[in-house]
Amino acid sequence: HNLCHHDVFAAGKRYGPVTALLSADICKCNKSLPTNQVQSVKERLITMVLASTVRFYRLLSSATILLPLLSFQPSQHLLANAFSTTISIDTSSIIQLRPDGSANDILYNLLQQQEQQQQAVNNEEQSSQSPTLVLEGFISKRRAIGKHLIFLDVMPVDKVPTLDISSDTSKNNKKKGVATLDEIVPVQAIMRREFWNGIQNQTTDINNNNSSTTMSSFDVYHKIIQPGTYCRIQGQVGPSRNQKEAILFCHSMTYTLANNNPQHLRNVLKFVQEGALDATEVLNALPILSQVEELTPSLSTNDNQTYGELAMEILDRFPRKFLMNPSQLMGSSDSAKVQLLPPVPKEFRTPPSQIAASGSSSIVDQQQVGDDDMITITQALQDRNNEQVTDQKKAITITGWIQNRRRYQNSVSVLEVVDEFSSLASSTSSSDTEESNDDGSVKNELDMRNSKLKDLWKQRIYAVLHPSALGTRSEDELNIYGNILSSGARVTMQGFMMMPSDDASSESNGDDSSAATFWVTKCRLLRSSWRPGDIRQLLDLVHDGKFDVEEAAGALEIPYSQVEDLAEGANSAAERQWLTAEVTQSLQGENSRVGKISDAMMQSLATFGSARDKYPIQDVNTFERSDDDGSQSTDTASILESNDGNPRRTSLEGSRWQYKKRPQLEFMVDQIAAVLRSHPDYGKRKLNVVDIGGGKGLLSNLLAETFGDDVVVQVIEISRAATVNGMMRAKRRGLENIRFDAMDATKVDVQSNKDVVVALHACGALSDVALGHAVSQGAGFVICPCCFRSNPHLRVSIPKEDNGNLDVELVTAEEFLDVDPDQYTSLKQLAELQGDINLASKAMHTVNALRASAVDRLWQSKKGSQERISTSVKTFPIGFSTRNFCLVGKYDVS
Repeated sequence: HNLCHHDVFAAGKRYGPVTALLSADICKCNKSLPTNQVQSVKERLITMVLASTVRFYRLLSSATILLPLLSFQPSQHLLANAFSTTISIDTSSIIQLRPDGSANDILYNLLQQQEQQQQAVNNEEQSSQSPTLVLEGFISKRRAIGKHLIFLDVMPVDKVPTLDISSDTSKNNKKKGVATLDEIVPVQAIMRREFWNGIQNQTTDINNNNSSTTMSSFDVYHKIIQPGTYCRIQGQVGPSRNQKEAILFCHSMTYTLANNNPQHLRNVLKFVQEGALDATEVLNALPILSQVEELTPSLSTNDNQTYGELAMEILDRFPRKFLMNPSQLMGSSDSAKVQLLPPVPKEFRTPPSQIAASGSSSIVDQQQVGDDDMITITQALQDRNNEQVTDQKKAITITGWIQNRRRYQNSVSVLEVVDEFSSLASSTSSSDTEESNDDGSVKNELDMRNSKLKDLWKQRIYAVLHPSALGTRSEDELNIYGNILSSGARVTMQGFMMMPSDDASSESNGDDSSAATFWVTKCRLLRSSWRPGDIRQLLDLVHDGKFDVEEAAGALEIPYSQVEDLAEGANSAAERQWLTAEVTQSLQGENSRVGKISDAMMQSLATFGSARDKYPIQDVNTFERSDDDGSQSTDTASILESNDGNPRRTSLEGSRWQYKKRPQLEFMVDQIAAVLRSHPDYGKRKLNVVDIGGGKGLLSNLLAETFGDDVVVQVIEISRAATVNGMMRAKRRGLENIRFDAMDATKVDVQSNKDVVVALHACGALSDVALGHAVSQGAGFVICPCCFRSNPHLRVSIPKEDNGNLDVELVTAEEFLDVDPDQYTSLKQLAELQGDINLASKAMHTVNALRASAVDRLWQSKKGSQERISTSVKTFPIGFSTRNFCLVGKYDVS
């Protein structure tokens, strides 16, 4: 008995509350101990458990569960003494969060305890400390906000699955584990650069041993922690944006088990080779391997293996379904995603007794409810604080913006409604929290965040969409509003305001920051969220006849006649996607920005304003879009059709190929055709076309086939796998006027005769590299840039004279553009701004205008003064891509 007693208690001190284990072991001892000793032992252990429980997270229910198992009721003074004493947290403690459903309760109760302790020590000018929390499990969801912040949903699991190659036992156990994951409540975690304890690691690019880059461990885990991976997370508890919730703020991680995504594993293997990720850690995450050497591709002459091929080979060695498929945790269909929603919190499970669904439509009739009848969130809260809301049975109508939305099982959604909406990045942070505090205290930053969130909660109302309160005719109607009423939408709602003290299911715990609960009986969407997914869903609902035309027209801020045509089925799925992008742009603005605008960014726009004036945007919106049957009335009608008139590539109606890839390819071929025809030697000889970063040749194969004997096409692509794929495609199509070279674009033979340089979605400085080849060789060009901050290490070739001979030199992108590096960095940051496409487009225009100016300054003709280049900045419809700028350089021999 004594041995059992001490072992269990030691485990309790190390791992946290072990109530069930204590109760089980004590019950085993009951038969071997006299009654009086059993009673004494029980009371002593109860005291230990209560003290341990209070010390860790002050959760009375844990002790309550223990008592019936022991058939023992402690005296009231024992309970009172245990819970009336303030017990400080042991800062050396490590608390393991378990998959028994208690993790979120532990986090929230620990957060409350820390707040109470902080208040107690404030007068003494001290700082309370947080214990380290450990969470192990599968990443089920991941949402990255830029390069500094990631939101994670973690499914707690007892231990990492083990691999038993000698039998199928592990495979069966794994299947069972996957099947029960939907019953686990996920824990929310945040990876934030300021809270990360990782050190800076020097890594060397394996493709270029002469260059090195600096990458922190945060950058590495930012990329490798993906849905389906199993991780061990260490961190501290912090406040959530949602009231009565807490989040685990990560300060370190261990990559414990890979998922079955080959692209993900490819990145992991590259990080190992570059020295940015510990090889032993990755080897343990791939239990099918036994030696570190197996993490490196084979470089023998017979098998020059790529990282992608090695990743596929490793994954093929695992038993089927041993590694997690990300779709199992993210939901591969709408119904699967609903099943993965968390359970409804107890305070929102059942509406108060005085609230009952009316059975009528759930839509607020604006003809019956005038503007004077609608009140703002501030007015509603003032009435609450002044106790003017005395009749809880009287419905009121409120209007506001949805700041946050949480969806739960059983078609329940909870909305945080405010008067003034602000984006995620600006709603809880300010300049004084963008960087770590001077003393480097993560705890201080979390306390500041908690204080700000409490102030925000006092300005918000929790609106509950519940089947028992909403007067919906069907479950579909309820789910519709649960889906489209998302963050950034404006809504008017009719329902009943309930104070925390009035709502029996609510527990304010004396917290004066508790938000009021508004049980919704009717609602109406006044303005849709700017997010493309929400807009596309609303358009599809109108098309399918499931949403009111007038309400949709007002919410999307487009003409009623246009929405009416949509409801009558006049628009294809591809056209609805194009309309989605256009409406998204019109609804975005300052409040929707996900990021901050610095003075340096705005100054960069002003500094380079003359470049925008010199190279205005030429919108290319006049060419006909393809019909559903693939026919087209312009000169590019047959570009994507074979000789028999059938489409070269078939796809489902509304597929990404139809609404994105095909229109962009048609636009590019149309522009390239104009540049080719402007060349003085067009039709006299074969013109040499080089595609920089051409990938697997979607554009290049199309050029080779479209222009036939008039061109010879060369594809420059750094990925050998992509070039092999492209060559196979070209061979299947019988193309002999195209070749693929796996090489660095900065090392292209600049002395070769290139007539036209093309690039589709060339990332970052790769666009400058392509333009550099054009100016060095006196070539025309059609360059469609993509992201703006990628590949900053690439060097651009520009012409120079050496003893009267024309040569080239390699310079940075900033030197090529002749701009200040700091100003250019600010400009590129603004071009990548999310949530305000209008301001971001202005920055994109500026960057491309600077590129056009550099071309006109440096371009060298091969025939002296006979040739000049005419440079223009064009855009294609934003429905095809938000990266819709294109630089076009045509020959001008006039």
